[in-house]
This record gives sequence, structure tokens and C-alpha cells, in this order.
Amino acid sequence: MEFDPRRETTSDAPHAVYAWLREEEPVHYCAARDLYVLSRHADILAAVKDPETFASGEGIVPSGFKPDEPTIIVMDPPAHTAMRRHVMRAFTPRRMESLTPRVRAIAAELLAGWPADGEIDAFEHFTDPLPIAVMAELLGVDAQDRPLFKRCGDAIVYSSGADPETIRAAQRELESHLEGVFEERRRAPRQDLISLLLSPADDGAALSERELLGLCFTLLVAGTETTTSALGNALWLLDRHPDWKRRLAEEPALIPAAVEEILRFESPVQGLSRVVRRDVHLHGRTIPKGARVHLLWAAANRDPRAFPDPDRFDPLRSPNNHLAFGFGIHFCLGASLARTELRIGLEALLNRAPDYRLDTTNLARLPSDTNRGFGRLPIRLGDGSARRESSRPALQQRRSA
Repeated sequence: MEFDPRRETTSDAPHAVYAWLREEEPVHYCAARDLYVLSRHADILAAVKDPETFASGEGIVPSGFKPDEPTIIVMDPPAHTAMRRHVMRAFTPRRMESLTPRVRAIAAELLAGWPADGEIDAFEHFTDPLPIAVMAELLGVDAQDRPLFKRCGDAIVYSSGADPETIRAAQRELESHLEGVFEERRRAPRQDLISLLLSPADDGAALSERELLGLCFTLLVAGTETTTSALGNALWLLDRHPDWKRRLAEEPALIPAAVEEILRFESPVQGLSRVVRRDVHLHGRTIPKGARVHLLWAAANRDPRAFPDPDRFDPLRSPNNHLAFGFGIHFCLGASLARTELRIGLEALLNRAPDYRLDTTNLARLPSDTNRGFGRLPIRLGDGSARRESSRPALQQRRSA
């Protein structure tokens, strides 16, 4: 058996392949992609804790693509250390928490446009526009620019097998637009992330325009597509587990823990790659210096060595030390924002349509080497919201009894 990341991200059942990798070939070589693959939780955790050996500077996707502008996810120390210290001032808990009302309002606005019954594509009308709108809000870019972010982001993230020049053209279009936004913010700063990062930090240091371009590029592309995939995966999983869907609709206080299990069980980013700077000896094999290594988060998140009964979907699982957001120096900057979007998005959708059902005959997954998510997610709506409202007093009575 040979693993190929692009095939498994669109498969309905990749976890049998992932289990085979973990148990039979924990260091697997994919000759077709010239790619080594690690799949065990402990091995991947050790790799991300050793960025000197497992370097990110040569790109973090199997193709080796990296943007023209320097961006934090494809930097190694010491440049990465300096960049992360600088940008963390834009991702404070207070700033992330301040976005909560807007996330809630955007979710409500999107759901207000849904019909009372019939069918609607939840990808087009909820899981995709919600993260894009929230990121635009955070950066301070205009709402009418969202289609551009979407078009360019799709061309880059879902670019497996695409003409490299098509990817570069999307990158240049996005960067050119951002350069115009930067100029506007220099003339008239606002209370947004771009204005903040254009200003010097307390130590007087400031990001260069190229560094800021790279950061905004990452946020608008990786920072939105991952959350879109996670939210779509959540709707798919809950449709397959209707008892949990019903319980979360009735007990939204359980949704934060459920979000962690959704991230573990169906990781939106299935894996990212590194390039090794020395020979690595592991499980009787040698990964040669200069080789690209794919860290298969999704396989690690179902490793029985790390998670009891890993193939059981358990929204109350604790502890839940999944690797969906990575680990170590490259732990996802926007993890807290993504969790907020997932929590609020699920709560709002389950309140609006607690009895939704997926039209599984018309689902479509997006092809990618790294992301596992849907590009079409048709759901059938009914009168479930009214039934839920009428059931609340009974639920409250049972809890108080």
C-alpha cells in the first residue's frame, strides 16, 4: 500500500489507511511524491518539538510551495522567533474575546437568510462566508473584498496539481490588494489589526511591508480555509451522530468540549510537511538529510497510544491532547479565534436548525494535499427550531427536578 495525501483528503474513509501506516509503516516513503510520512502521535510530537531538525523554511506542504513574501508559517528560528514575538501583540486574549459579539452577529446575519424549510448549501451560505467575514473584520478590510479573498484563497489552498503560475497569479492579486489597504491605513489608521501591525511595537521595532504582507496572506488563506473545513466537518459528523446533534442543541454548554473532539476526530488540516536538516533514524529506517517529511496530524489524532478508543466519537472526551492546531513554535496563532468561531457557529446553527439532515448524495469534498473539507454541503431544513423552542421548558423542568 502507498499513501498519497491528495487521495486521502477526499476519501470518505481515510482512517483505515492511517491505521495501516501507524501499525505497519510508521515511517512510510511515498515514492510518487518523494515524501516520507510520520503517523504516530509520539513521533510527530517529537518532530514539531525539534524545529532545528524538522525545518519549515522550505515550505510546509508536500509540493514544497511557499509564498513569495516571508510568512511566519514558513520561517525557522531565529527569524520565526522575532516575528512571532512581534505579531503576538495582535493576538492577545482580550482582542480575540472582543471579536465574540461580531462573530455572533455575523453568524446570525448569515442564518437569517436561510429559508424555513427546504434545502440549502451550508458551505455557500454559512461555513465558508463566516470565517472570511470574521477575518476581514479582524484585519479591518472592507466587506466587499471578501469574494477576492475567497477566490485567491481557493486557488492557493486547493491547488493540488494546478499550474504553478495560476497559484502565483492568485498570490500576486491578493498581495497587490493588500498593499493598497496598507497605504490607506498609513494615511488613516483604524482600530484594526493591520493598523496595529503597521505601528511600531514597544521596543520600537516594526514589521516590514513584506513581512506584513506575508502575515496577512497567511491569515486570509490558511486562517479562513481551516475554520471553514472544521465547521463543515462538524456538520457532517453531527449528522452521522444524531443523538449527539440533539444533545448539543439542547445543551450548548457542551459545545466547547465537542469542538475539541471534532477537531481530533476529523482534523481540518490532515497534515503538514517539514524538511529534515540531518539524517533521522526512526523505527529502523533512515530519513536522509534534505528529505521532505509529512506529519500526518489526522493519523496521530487517532493513535490508540495517545487516545483510548480513538475511533469512538466522544464529545465529552477528556483529556483531549489532539494536534489539530499543531504544537510547539508553530502552534496555530489563530487557534483561539478558530475555537470561538466553531463554538459560536455551531451554537447558532443548532439553535436555528437542530433537526437538519445532510443530503449525502450531493456532498463534494475539496481536493487538497493538506485540508480535508467540503466544497458543497447541502442540508435539508425542517421545522425543528420550533420544536426545540417548545421543548425547552420541559428540559428545564427535568434539570431542576
